Amino acid sequence: MAENPGHDEMMMDQQQGAPQQADMNLSPIEKELDSSLAEQGHHDGNYHLDGVHVSEGMKRMIIDLQRHWLNEYHTSREKCLVELTEKLHQEFMQDQQKIRADLLQQFKEELEQTRIDLDNKHRENLKMESAKLIEKHKRELLAAKKKQWCWSCENEAIYHCCWNTAYCSVECQQGHWQTHRKFCRRKKGNNAGGQGAPGANAAQQAIAQQAAQQQQ
Repeated sequence: MAENPGHDEMMMDQQQGAPQQADMNLSPIEKELDSSLAEQGHHDGNYHLDGVHVSEGMKRMIIDLQRHWLNEYHTSREKCLVELTEKLHQEFMQDQQKIRADLLQQFKEELEQTRIDLDNKHRENLKMESAKLIEKHKRELLAAKKKQWCWSCENEAIYHCCWNTAYCSVECQQGHWQTHRKFCRRKKGNNAGGQGAPGANAAQQAIAQQAAQQQQ
């Protein structure tokens, strides 16, 4: 049967790779001892490491001690990593809480500033509206002062009787005449016979003129 060259090469590679895999599993001290043995070229169970005589038992003890130290190292390293992770997590949570508190405080300050601005704006609007109303009241009051008002019913007067007395109709003038006649300053000549209310004809004329204007 013909031999398979590829199979032989694969087997040789595996044989060559086995020592390499075994070397990878060795600890640093074991590698150093093996290299020292290879240099010395004997395997009598006595070794010399950096000029120090090392027996097989000492070698085993050193290797066990190194493994113990490595285990302790890995355990301490994992513990430190866990503690560091927890510490970083706590710091992260504290930072998040601080950020939330800062944002909340900033929001409150902005809300308070907005409220103050709205209050000031509302106050200014009220001041402007009050000024407009006061000005309107002044104009209406000034216009009202320029008019004459009926002494009897307080409607706008149509004609003037004397210095501070005016009426809106003949009825108001005649009804008030009994009281006003004692103080009227119109000349007696304007009163026909001194019996009727003075200005009655003038009132009738004014009312007639107003009615004629309305009809037109």
